[in-house]
Amino acid sequence: MTIQVRVVDPEEFPSIAPAMDGVLQRAYGVPSFAHQIQWYSTLQPDGLVVAEHDGVVVGTGCAIAYPDAGFGWIGVIATDPSFERRGIGRLVTERVAEVLAGHRCASVLDASLAGGPLYERMGFVDHGPTRVLSTDIAAASPVAVDLAFADLHPIGAADLVDVAAFDRAVFGADRSRLLAILVDTFAGRTAVARDDAGEVCGYVIAQHGILGPLAAADEDTLARLVGFATTLAWARPPQICVPPESGHLQTLVRLGWRTIRELRHMRADGAVLPGRTDRYAGRVSLGIG
Repeated sequence: MTIQVRVVDPEEFPSIAPAMDGVLQRAYGVPSFAHQIQWYSTLQPDGLVVAEHDGVVVGTGCAIAYPDAGFGWIGVIATDPSFERRGIGRLVTERVAEVLAGHRCASVLDASLAGGPLYERMGFVDHGPTRVLSTDIAAASPVAVDLAFADLHPIGAADLVDVAAFDRAVFGADRSRLLAILVDTFAGRTAVARDDAGEVCGYVIAQHGILGPLAAADEDTLARLVGFATTLAWARPPQICVPPESGHLQTLVRLGWRTIRELRHMRADGAVLPGRTDRYAGRVSLGIG
């Protein structure tokens, strides 16, 4: 069996993105990763990697570099179930890490418990659990749904600069382009909180299945943002991917969220995440950070 691993450009090969999405759907049993693949394609055109067998995509991986902070995220690593246990995941991960290294970024990822040992052998170091939380919106804590959110409003064009600055301090890297895409994609499902001085003290973007990014300077702001999310329509119980350094886990538990899955947050090359991650309650995704 000959496997070819290469960086691909969806603009040059339009059929690649649907092929990658097909592998991800079969590997993870989810409806679609199309949004995420498009975000990677837009923000990191050299960050999409596929493994092919006789021209057919059988493995996927993506990278997004944050060169201003010296780290980058590896995500959507998947192997078609019919090609598992052939080393494809490692080959793809190595190629994606090379892309990040080309941008002088150390690699960071959230690994499944099953995938963790592979990344250990590749030199990644465990930095604690990333927890995936969920809740039954109908049964959410009254603490969340009874709050008044007079100090919240949708994230508009005039807010983006301030929200991006707050996010940079929390996440540790500039994500202004990503935030602009998310706000546009999920219009009507965003909120920003400002304090008495008019400064941003938290914000949330409620994707269709994930509540995140979600960041807040304090517990009360977090509760108001999560309370806003409970007023939205959800096709299925939403999830929040909570970083290991987050200081908001217990607040989320108090508001009715429960851990349904744990992953291993792992970093290579001594990567240091420089932000105020104690204020970070929910990632954009497990593959973007």
